[in-house]
Amino acid sequence: MEFSVFMWIIISSAMAIGAYAAFTNRKAMEKKPVLKKSPARYVTVATEEDIQTFMEIYNLEWKPQQDLAGEIPPDIEKVIDKIENISPLVTDLSVKLSDPDINPQEISKLIITDQGLTSFILKRVNSPYYGLAQKVDNIFSAIVLLGYNEIYRIVMEERSRKIGIQPDKAEWVHANLTSNIAAYLASVARIGVPSGTMVTLGMLHDIAKTIMLKSLPQPEGGFALDLRQRLRQEVELYGIDHATLGGILARRWGMPAKLITCIEKHHWPMFWPLREIGQACPDTIKELAILSISDIAARNFTQEITGPYIGDDYYRFIKKQPKIEGILIPEITKDLKRIHRVMLDDIHEGEETLGMAT
Repeated sequence: MEFSVFMWIIISSAMAIGAYAAFTNRKAMEKKPVLKKSPARYVTVATEEDIQTFMEIYNLEWKPQQDLAGEIPPDIEKVIDKIENISPLVTDLSVKLSDPDINPQEISKLIITDQGLTSFILKRVNSPYYGLAQKVDNIFSAIVLLGYNEIYRIVMEERSRKIGIQPDKAEWVHANLTSNIAAYLASVARIGVPSGTMVTLGMLHDIAKTIMLKSLPQPEGGFALDLRQRLRQEVELYGIDHATLGGILARRWGMPAKLITCIEKHHWPMFWPLREIGQACPDTIKELAILSISDIAARNFTQEITGPYIGDDYYRFIKKQPKIEGILIPEITKDLKRIHRVMLDDIHEGEETLGMAT
């Protein structure tokens, strides 16, 4: 009898201790903060030796400032004060191009509200550049035949010319090449980035280079072809680089916040690893990865530079090998060669057409 009582006491005590422990653990779990999952997938490097080797590409003598806050240099302020706001139609189109439910009717209705733009598009569409067998007499048909991205590129050319931003032939071709590559990578990577967004970024990412070329003194001997060196020259000469200036313009034009961020930071992947940029820009890391790789690939295509230029982590992030040959595959280079063959005098009735002859 005494033994039974003794066992009952032991069992009861154990149950009480277990219940208390469970209660304590539950309370601790309630107080423990819930960790949010990272919005981006980062490349994992296995060993300490791998990490050291991987980081060598980002061990650079000079890097741009990540903190973009501060006053705009007075000379730059004077220049951009003279630039008109770009048409709201550009922003409206860029938003619609990012909509998965986009349709030709909506886009054509938006464009035909501007007679000058409509006329410009139809002239361009019916030019020898596209070589269409049948004459196109309406915007809806132009969209169906050429696609949204091609029409948007034509709109960007007309709207930027209208406010006095007229890139030289090399930069205009680069913008078109970049937008084509970026749209392609967005579609094959399947990481949730609309190709329309990448077309917009491809066309706008270097728009401030034109302003610097037309309105500011140029360095003796010109700018370096090396992209990192060029940014350094711009900062030393003007107090600001073209990417940052492009972001300022996009902000003044009322462009969406995501586009502004991508324009002003599109060269960051040359200086910092994916993980670091992903933490600084979690909402735009996918677009930045695609845009920066497309920018590099376009300049490789025109043989201005050679090599992947940025870390392997960015290429793997968009499911590509860190080789330019893996980006510039025959599927995409066919269109790139067509863009590269734009003639100088066959589109604008005597105006010099922006393009590059082979």
